[in-house]
Amino acid sequence: MRLAVMGAGDVGRSVADLAGEYGHTVTAFADSTGAVVDPDGVDVDAALDHKERVGSVGEDDPADALAAEYDALVEATPTTLGDAHPGFEHVRAALENDRHVVLANKGPVAERYDDLRALEADSAGEIRFEATVAGASPRCRPSTASAPSA
Repeated sequence: MRLAVMGAGDVGRSVADLAGEYGHTVTAFADSTGAVVDPDGVDVDAALDHKERVGSVGEDDPADALAAEYDALVEATPTTLGDAHPGFEHVRAALENDRHVVLANKGPVAERYDDLRALEADSAGEIRFEATVAGASPRCRPSTASAPSA
């Protein structure tokens, strides 16, 4: 699957970095100030190195990432409660082009859920957003102790 990753924080970096291990190709990678697009696959290490040196993953406009060829958008920009921007616009652009969306950004879900579902209903793309729910909550490990006998 070809992925466009919007956001280069911990989540976006991890998705872009691990995509290849799961058989996916990142064809677009963007942060708030720049992007890198390559239909044959972005060199994620080079993009992250560019971010460390210059402050952005690439020299292209972030809008170029949304216009690239991809099957699914991974929306991992910072959560903005109150207006859900820019995440909501990224989702809209993907769905209007019949692309799938995976949300790690909870802003669009929390603030614009009905709008998201309406956009999805008019699209061949689907939205998935499990990563937006309780992502920062600690998980309990199952007890290794034996259950008390009755």
